[in-house]
Amino acid sequence: MFQTSFKYYKSRNPVPTFEDVFVIGMKHPNLQPVQLNHIDGGNILGLHPTTEWKVYELSTRPGLLVLANPFTCEGQRYWMMRSLVNYPMYPNTTNRSNVNQSSRDAECSWWEMLRSIPHLTERRKYAKQLRWATLGYQYDWTNKVYDEARKEPFPSELGALVRYVATVLGYDRFSPEAAIVNYYPIGSTLAGHTDHSEDDQNAPLFSFSFGQPAVFLIGGTTRDEEPDAILLRSGDIVIMTGASRQCYHAVPRICTDSELPEEMGHSAERWEKTDSFKEHCTDESWNDAQQYIQYSRININVRQVLRENQLTLQPSRLI
Repeated sequence: MFQTSFKYYKSRNPVPTFEDVFVIGMKHPNLQPVQLNHIDGGNILGLHPTTEWKVYELSTRPGLLVLANPFTCEGQRYWMMRSLVNYPMYPNTTNRSNVNQSSRDAECSWWEMLRSIPHLTERRKYAKQLRWATLGYQYDWTNKVYDEARKEPFPSELGALVRYVATVLGYDRFSPEAAIVNYYPIGSTLAGHTDHSEDDQNAPLFSFSFGQPAVFLIGGTTRDEEPDAILLRSGDIVIMTGASRQCYHAVPRICTDSELPEEMGHSAERWEKTDSFKEHCTDESWNDAQQYIQYSRININVRQVLRENQLTLQPSRLI
C-alpha cells in the first residue's frame, strides 16, 4: 500500500492529481488545531510571533504535527543561505566529501565554485552533485549509526531555532544534536523509511522545508498501511512525535508551483515579498541562491541523538 502511493505520486505519465493531498493551513477534518505555549523571542530567528502560528495534528497519524510556514520572508532567505553557504563546509561531511580528507579546504569552495560557473545548464548540473550534509553528530550512511568519535559542534543559530520551536510546542527538553540537510533537485525522491538510528527514539524529529514544494507521505509502522499525503511548501515544518516517530515516511515528488492546482498557493511568494535582506547577504549572492532554489528543495531535519542525561553514545552504537 505504501509503495503503491509512492509510485502514484512519483509518476510523470500519467501525472498524479493532488485532490487527496493535505495542504498545511487549509481547513481539513483530519488536521486538528494544536494549542501552543506562546513565547516571545522568535523575531530574532526569522520567525513571526507565535500568536500567528498555525499548528495541526494529523488525526489519522497521532503525534504527527505540521506547522504552516512561521517564517518571515527574510527568515526564509536566511536559512536558505545558511544551508547553501555554511552547512556544506568543513568539518561537516557531505556526499562529496573524501572520507580521508582532513583539510579545511575539503568542502569550503562548493558555494563559490557553483557561483563561478557562468552557464546556467552547467551550473545546474554541478548543483545536483550536492545531495546532503551532516551537522553535529556525523551520520554514517553505510552502517546507519552515529559515531561519538565524529561529533562536530552543532550550529548555534540552528540549535537556537529548533529549541525555540520545540519549546513553543511543549518539548522544552529537546536537545538538537544532529541534523541532515538534504538538497533535492526537481524530480528527485526519498524512498520510504523509518528513522531509528538515535539512542533516544522517543524525542521528536523536526523537519524544515525551504524552496520548491514536495509531497510528503506518512504511513504506519509497516509498509502494508496506506499513507497520507501532505504538501510541504517553503517554510513549513513537520514534527514527528509519539507514535508517528516510528512510522514509514517518504518524499515521492519534488515539483514546481506550476505543477500544482492554483488554490494550493505558490511557494516563491513566501520568500519574495521583501527586498530588505541586505543584512545577511549581498544582493548578488542572494540572486545566485534564488536561482538555485528555483529548481531545488532544501530540507533540514534535526534530531536528538542521546537520551536525557546520557553523555555519550552507547558502546553498541560506536563503529
